Amino acid sequence: MRVLAVVALTLCTPLPAAAECAPGGLVFSCQIGAKVLELCRKADNITYSFGPPGAPELRLSAPLVTLDYEPWPGIGSSVWEQVTFGNGGYSYTVWTRTDRNFDGLNAGIEVSRGASSVASLYCDAGSASNQLYDTLYAMKESVGLCWGGPNDGWTGC
Repeated sequence: MRVLAVVALTLCTPLPAAAECAPGGLVFSCQIGAKVLELCRKADNITYSFGPPGAPELRLSAPLVTLDYEPWPGIGSSVWEQVTFGNGGYSYTVWTRTDRNFDGLNAGIEVSRGASSVASLYCDAGSASNQLYDTLYAMKESVGLCWGGPNDGWTGC
């Protein structure tokens, strides 16, 4: 029972204030109401953070070599991509999309537990910094991976 109490206390303890992305480390950011979504690169890791500026409620990190990033497959009426971070049965999928008729860049987060959607959050209009494709594709290649398509995923080059 004592271990359970320590785990519960640890889960309820606020996270320390976040440092913003290091210079040159910003992968993606946007505003969602009073909160900020950021993806940052530090060495060969990508960190997801979400919450009030300077004090994220959630921070997750994944190595580039195992990062679950799916680029646009080259078909369809919009250019889209997504990156997913896992955390204890939940997944946080950050996505960006630009329709071919260019109605602007849309972005957001889809939170799921298993196959069930828990929340869909959308970036405030005009606040998305860039498409994920602009940065993550090259970063995956920089660690020796090539995109083999939706069926093969990322493999060694």
